[in-house]
Order: sequence, then structure tokens, then C-alpha cells
Amino acid sequence: MLTLTTARTLREAGLVWKPQNLDFFAIPLPEFEGQVFAINDMTVLAESLYGQPAITFHGTVEWALDHLWLGEVIWLPREEQLRELLEDPAARPYLANTHLVSSSAVIAHVNRNNVLPPENVHHVVDGETVTIAGVKITAFTWVHMPLLPPGLWPKLEYIVQLAIHPVDLVRIGTLGLRLPANAPQLGFHVTYPDGLTVLNYAEGVHRLTNAGEVEQVAAKFPATMLFFAVEPDDAEAIPRWVEMLAPSEVYIYEAHRPWRELFHLPFIDLNDYAGTLTQRFPHLAIHPLTGERQTLTRGDA
Repeated sequence: MLTLTTARTLREAGLVWKPQNLDFFAIPLPEFEGQVFAINDMTVLAESLYGQPAITFHGTVEWALDHLWLGEVIWLPREEQLRELLEDPAARPYLANTHLVSSSAVIAHVNRNNVLPPENVHHVVDGETVTIAGVKITAFTWVHMPLLPPGLWPKLEYIVQLAIHPVDLVRIGTLGLRLPANAPQLGFHVTYPDGLTVLNYAEGVHRLTNAGEVEQVAAKFPATMLFFAVEPDDAEAIPRWVEMLAPSEVYIYEAHRPWRELFHLPFIDLNDYAGTLTQRFPHLAIHPLTGERQTLTRGDA
């Protein structure tokens, strides 16, 4: 399920909601923070009141709420609903310049309904390069961090937090079963026609990363800009890898913030950590990517 921030961004971008039974939505008020509602023909209905679309509450919940206008709530579309919108013929003109570069397994999953034409889909393996409109993209593999944190006590705390949210755990686990199994973890080295180089190491730099792997990547793919995800347990290990990769600019982001917030797991403050890295590497420009819809243009480089 989308986060409230992403759902709000989609609405502001023009996403139109035609409420249906079992649709999820949120009420953007402090007292309802973190709560998700669902339209159900027994308690919550999508109706027209005085000629205006509204969400009405019935049964015991009406003690607290009678109705809200449709514009006062935010739709939280499910994955399949977003895919239906994306695969609508009206959306296809916007995909003409969209290219997908990944492993065959990931491409088969992401483009399983052939939204992107064959010429915009690029299957790659470790070490393979494709060129799109003069931009050279080379794939390399990295090793993902184990799910559970180090140490017996942190592992137990992690498991307990998952266990006390069984519905969310089952929902996310069920969605995970749809993902491609055993697909390689790929990073990408990108070279632009003007010589700018970008290394996207994704979630490959962490406390258990093999130093030999980083040395090889640094030797094969030197880059001006480095992108990678950071988790709180990996904060102390990251400076070593940054030093080895020797970029001029670093962009850090969190790959699993919604997951950690949902299960009340610790997460890192990217702004604070960017400050820590800046103190360690004063000659580097460190950029925390804290927005859920953040676009970098060539002017940012």
C-alpha cells in the first residue's frame, strides 16, 4: 500500500478517485495519523450528499464520524489499481521515452502486462552494457544485507515487532510472493555523453559488504556521483566504502522507511547522517534524498 505522502502527491498530480467497495483511504488529520480506512458496504459507503460525492460512516463508527466529503480524504490505491491506471491506453503516450533496464526476472515481473514496448525494455546481466540515447549503462551485481540485524537481542526485538503486526506481516508477505525469486541484485554505472558518471550501488554497501567487491567496483566503475541506500545498523561501516569508491558527490536514501515505520523499527535520520558524513568528508557534497517524489535534473549535478 502506498504511503500517505505518495498518495497525496498522486492526487495533487491529478489522480482521480472513483470510490469502490474495499478501496482504502486515509483521513489527513493528526488524530487519524497512521490509520487506514476501507470502504465497506456495511459501515463505510461512497454516496452522494446534496449532489456532492462523500464518504459516509454507519454503524458504531458513526458515533465519531457522520460523513466526510471526498476531497477531505486521500485514496490509497492498491498496486493492481495503479497498474490498471498505468496500463490504460491514455497513459501510454507518456511511456514513449521510458526505458526499463534490469535482469530478465525483474523485467518479466514489472512489464508482465507489456506496458512498455519491446524496444524500451533492456535485459542485462552482470557486466553487460546497453546504450540508450547516448547514455551508457553497465550493470554489476552486489550482495544484499541479511533481513535480521546483528546480535541476538536486536534479532529478537525485530521479530517481536513483526509478530505484533500479524495482518500487515501477512499482507506484505503475500505481496512478496509475487516478486521474482532469485533475481540478481543489480547496481548500475551510468555514463552520460558529456562525461558525467553516476554509480547507483542501491542497497549494496552495508556492514557485511565484502571489501574485495567494493575494490573491484571502484576500479571498474569510477564515478563522480554515488547513490546508495543506508540503514541505521550500517552507519558506522559506510564511510569506509565511500572512501574506497571516491566520488565527488554522494546521494543517500532509505530503501525501507515505510516498512520500518509500519513495524516501529529504528530508522536513520538522513539529514543528521549527511551531516556526519560531511564532517568525515568535508571535500564531498553529501545530499540526503528525503522526499518520496524527488527528481534530480542535470542542473543538480
